[in-house]
Amino acid sequence: MPDPYFVQVDTAELADLGRAFDVVDQHAELDHRYRKMLADSQRTLTAAEVRLTQARGLAKRLLVLIKAAGPDFPDALPAAARTALDAGSAQANALIFDPEQA
Repeated sequence: MPDPYFVQVDTAELADLGRAFDVVDQHAELDHRYRKMLADSQRTLTAAEVRLTQARGLAKRLLVLIKAAGPDFPDALPAAARTALDAGSAQANALIFDPEQA
């Protein structure tokens, strides 16, 4: 595998991640530091492409934000939001643990 720093990922391929960030944005009660992390992540996803290392960082941020939202956060979501969050979490796990499959 080539150096992940130089591998570019089309942000359209990260749509599940983006939708999960939107769910967290709309439904989670986060403090100002987590809100800044969320806003920075969403801003990064507005680019046409990001480096693989950035995509993996975004994936890690998503998992941190979900955890920060609380242990009952996913269970309290409406069905459509829960589906989007689950798809984003799955994509995040794929990027972190098996980037060739993401």
